[in-house]
Amino acid sequence: MHICLAGVWKHSLKVLRIFLILWISVVVVLGFIQRKLIYHPVPAVSLPVMHYSLVMELFPHATDITVGSAGGQTIHGWYLCQQRETACDRPLVLLFHGNAGNRAGRTGWYELLFKAGCDVLAIDYQGYGDSTGIPSQAAIEADSLAAWDYAVQQLNCSPDNIFVMGISLGGAAAVHTASVQCRATTAPAGLITVATFSSMADVAAWSYPWLPVRAILLDRYPSTDRIIEVTCPFIQLHGDTDQIVNHSFGRRLFEAAPDVANNGIAKRWVTLANIGHNNIVGAAGPKILEELNVFLRSVAAAAEDR
Repeated sequence: MHICLAGVWKHSLKVLRIFLILWISVVVVLGFIQRKLIYHPVPAVSLPVMHYSLVMELFPHATDITVGSAGGQTIHGWYLCQQRETACDRPLVLLFHGNAGNRAGRTGWYELLFKAGCDVLAIDYQGYGDSTGIPSQAAIEADSLAAWDYAVQQLNCSPDNIFVMGISLGGAAAVHTASVQCRATTAPAGLITVATFSSMADVAAWSYPWLPVRAILLDRYPSTDRIIEVTCPFIQLHGDTDQIVNHSFGRRLFEAAPDVANNGIAKRWVTLANIGHNNIVGAAGPKILEELNVFLRSVAAAAEDR
């Protein structure tokens, strides 16, 4: 009996060693390719806005833009303008997209923002579309700040007429941009996030509970740490059936934000009922438009009262 138990124990240790070696191997491999799992850019040789007829119908004065970013990289984007001679009379939405595709695939968002009476500045991060470079947290955060500088310095837009908006991963870029500008006392008119998260570490640990994500993750996007510095009006929209960024992580970000902006507008959480993570604008466009209109009106009314 003693010999039998010793054999079982020896076999169990062997199996455990094999399992441990395999687990460590998987962790190492995923550690090296983690950015391939996070970022899914669709590169393009060029994306001239004039080739996109629907976008041009909505924004007949749309133009291509080029922005210099960190490390000498070149960021390309679109400035979607309805009437150039009165451009600064309308809100400008600085739009940061999610982790996949490029700016050509966001027509639904452009149409929604057109209906809301906004102009749009949409960029592709480094490695996306026809922008140079390789995506990473540092790159995307630098790109978002470069886009802000372009809006203020090249388009001559006042910060109090710029709304920073991000979808999913773009929400982290939007939070970062808003926090930096609020800290510099050049706060945007408002911050709008859709289906975004408290931190990439939270989402990754939830998605891969069997991995030591918090120990190996390179790009963490600590939005909860940053949103406490956001003093402008804030609205967050999130689907309650989101299986990629669970709405609890969106709620965690929302709870970390100041309750009231510096102009007295309370932060607002909007649940998008029966909406997941993908095709949000297609599935919940009317509700999003309704909420954006209310948000924009409240900001405009507060500005008139000051």
